[in-house]
Amino acid sequence: MMSPIRKRLVFDLYKNTPVRGPSGSLKDAWVKQDNQIVVSVYDNSAQNQLTTGSSGARVKQYDYLGLTKKKTLITGKYRLEREGVKYLVKGVNNEGRLAQLFLEVLANG
Repeated sequence: MMSPIRKRLVFDLYKNTPVRGPSGSLKDAWVKQDNQIVVSVYDNSAQNQLTTGSSGARVKQYDYLGLTKKKTLITGKYRLEREGVKYLVKGVNNEGRLAQLFLEVLANG
């Protein structure tokens, strides 16, 4: 893997805050956070993370692997956005010096 410093990109950070709609159902509302986040992004589509459950092996597919110093992100609650491309945080690993973010590109946003 290359040096994380070379691949650093600045992203806008959005937090999922459920809002109750007129019908009473909860809808996802992505609220832009005041602070931006610096993430080193690597293409990880060729390497997928395997997990085994009671029904056998399952594959979790992530499009990109991100490395960041910010360790407060929660799986599914945050998304990153840069130049119109939206990345959903599908998994987080906070072990180690840098937090690993498993990112999925959102097609429809």
